[in-house]
Amino acid sequence: MTLFEYIDTYGVHSFTEEPLNQVDCVIFSFLSYVHFDSILEHPISIRDAGRMYLGIHPKKEKKIIAVRDADKLFLYLKDSVRFRDCILSHYQYESSHDTQFGVLSIEYQKNCVYVSFEGTDEKIRGWIDDLTISYSFPTISHKKAIQYLNRYYTFSPKKLIIGGHSRGGNLALVASMKCNFLVQKKILDIYNVDGPGLLKKEFESRDFLKIHPKYHHVLPRDSIVGTILYSDSYETVKTSISGPLSHDILYWEVSSTSFCKSSFSSFSKAFHEGLIPFIEKYSKEELHDFTQNLDFVCQKAKIDSLLDFRENPHAIIRFMKETKEISPHSREMILALLNVLLRAFGNSKYQDIVQFMKRFESDLL
Repeated sequence: MTLFEYIDTYGVHSFTEEPLNQVDCVIFSFLSYVHFDSILEHPISIRDAGRMYLGIHPKKEKKIIAVRDADKLFLYLKDSVRFRDCILSHYQYESSHDTQFGVLSIEYQKNCVYVSFEGTDEKIRGWIDDLTISYSFPTISHKKAIQYLNRYYTFSPKKLIIGGHSRGGNLALVASMKCNFLVQKKILDIYNVDGPGLLKKEFESRDFLKIHPKYHHVLPRDSIVGTILYSDSYETVKTSISGPLSHDILYWEVSSTSFCKSSFSSFSKAFHEGLIPFIEKYSKEELHDFTQNLDFVCQKAKIDSLLDFRENPHAIIRFMKETKEISPHSREMILALLNVLLRAFGNSKYQDIVQFMKRFESDLL
């Protein structure tokens, strides 16, 4: 069944009657995409927040897929017995040239809180920040996530589950590893929902080993984002759609109170096996320069949001033109990364696409 059918079936039971489960945790990980800016000035129930949200945000408002689908899920569950009385609080969202960061606390039972870190939304800044995890630790967003847990839960009596979808899952993982010991003692589980793993050094660290028994890495069978860097404790989920769109949890298939099990597709395996050597091939300095150059191109092309690509075909043309301004080495890295992706897809026209990229590269030189 779908997540909506799960809500129909289990939404009649409170968390006392039917304890929190894997599906609930994944749902909560997605709610931090909802933009609660003018609503959560003080703690409020999901039901009341939903009613206020409907009055503020028109249904036809243009949004990136994750934000749009999170809205849909949030508004669907706002009147269910199971979710309507959950208390939302400590909402933060900020997006600047330096970072994009969002987080939400959800008290699903008295003194039991799910801290949900937002993944990457439509802001290009968030995607640039994503790339920094390939060479930098901790990132600006990591530090903000750690500070959030320490600020609100060091002296709190509440038990915690920490989670997030996409990059939010990586933030949940790192914040749980690096928060102070008073917070760490209160953490029951950590959910990384199709988010990146860790650099090899951090994956092998004592900090990760300490929280490892509580760690769950839940991925769709065609995962891309979740296979980035090093991780384990994989729980692979069957989806109703294949390819990159399976990143969206609305396509994940539910069986009772857990997800239908699956195994990684050949695409996910090939992408992971190609990406790790790509990252390890380059130094931290090269990866940093690559990321900075990509940021520069987006600024020059006046691209602030992924919606720019979707709604304005000229944005793609501007982006390609501005790559003339970056170093040949960074341009070479962009093409190498595209090669990894294309090999994973196993496209029958792979060689044709490679030749096209080579021609494009020669035109820029």
